[in-house]
Amino acid sequence: MEATNDKVKALQQQLENVKNALSKLENETIKEKDREIYKIEQFELIEAYKRQKENTQVLENFEDIDTRNFEDQNKMWLDVSYDTIESKRSGLQSNIQSQEERNRIEKSSVEGDAADLIRKFKNPSEEISQRFKDWRSDVHTLPEASSINLIGEYQKMYERLIKEDLVRHEKKFNEYLQETVINKVSDFRMFFNNWEKSIKDTILMLNQSLSEIDFSMNPTTYIQLVNSKRINTDIADFRRVLENAIPNIHEMNSSVDGKRTHFEKKIQPLMELLKNEQLRKKVMDVRSWYSYRAEEFYKETGKKFKTYESMGQLSGGEKAQLTYTILGSAIAYQFGLTKDGLQAKSLRFIAIDEAFKAQDEDKARYLISLCKQLNLQLLVVTPSDNIHIVENDISFVHYVERNGNESRLFDMPIEIFKQEREKYQADDNSN
Repeated sequence: MEATNDKVKALQQQLENVKNALSKLENETIKEKDREIYKIEQFELIEAYKRQKENTQVLENFEDIDTRNFEDQNKMWLDVSYDTIESKRSGLQSNIQSQEERNRIEKSSVEGDAADLIRKFKNPSEEISQRFKDWRSDVHTLPEASSINLIGEYQKMYERLIKEDLVRHEKKFNEYLQETVINKVSDFRMFFNNWEKSIKDTILMLNQSLSEIDFSMNPTTYIQLVNSKRINTDIADFRRVLENAIPNIHEMNSSVDGKRTHFEKKIQPLMELLKNEQLRKKVMDVRSWYSYRAEEFYKETGKKFKTYESMGQLSGGEKAQLTYTILGSAIAYQFGLTKDGLQAKSLRFIAIDEAFKAQDEDKARYLISLCKQLNLQLLVVTPSDNIHIVENDISFVHYVERNGNESRLFDMPIEIFKQEREKYQADDNSN
């Protein structure tokens, strides 16, 4: 019994020791856990303080922030505690990441669409290129589709176009251009019609003057000018295109784009044709539309005697005679010299300087006769050896005698001149 009792006591002592050890171990574990929790809490507090400090510095750079929109969109943040803030933060961050992914996908799609539009904008269709000739040169400096980050250049161009309102001005300008050009084309054609009529009327008036001027005396003839249309492909094409450009009001008003269609199909070909400067000078000179010739008629019968197609077939004297006659008729037409004859109150004075040079006397005398028919007062400058051609048709002589470097002028009536010349010749013969 005593032995058994000792064992019980030993077991009880061991149990008490185990209890004490467990109690000590439990107290040490709890303290260690408390220290760990304390450290964690301290770390979290320090991190929270750092975040607060960082956020405070950021917030200080802003004025009062209106958080109403954020609160309306995130009601869950209105009732948040320290225990729930982490889970809510995680949820919010997850939502933000999801939204960012959706935005990234949408951005990629928009950038792809923008790149396609840029390529189409920089490389327009043939129709647009034909309609707007300067399109490619105007956009060639803009960034390529691969440089989508430089799309701001396109935005600047768009803003400039909106600011300048080019679309409205272009439409207004095109309407003005089409309407104005269409109207001016009619005036353009009228200009040539009037010029053509003026040529015909002038020739008619010249012929009236020419019919009163004797060209040849035996038999008496007169000259008439004739114009005939010249056969020329360039001139014919120009006149045809010009006629086609004249607006047809009924056709233009038959459709919404009637004016534009007429402008593009009828007027632009005329403008393209006239871009060639050499051709333009040729076809726009109405005088070149005709060929001209002079015809000689008998004054008594009115029958044609001769035709002068080209000056090249005439002798020097014949050229001069024909030229004098036509110029004389032009003078008569312009100043009306044949209307009133010698009684007209007008200055009819011309000077002829060595006009008889390289001409036979008959043609020279014809010039004097022509001047008489036009009632002109003459000043004839000629060497003394040709004075006999005009001495019967002049009334006064201004004779110049040269002696070395000196010149002396003698003024005398023609009668005195003839007397002095006879005396000089008589003295010369006696010697």
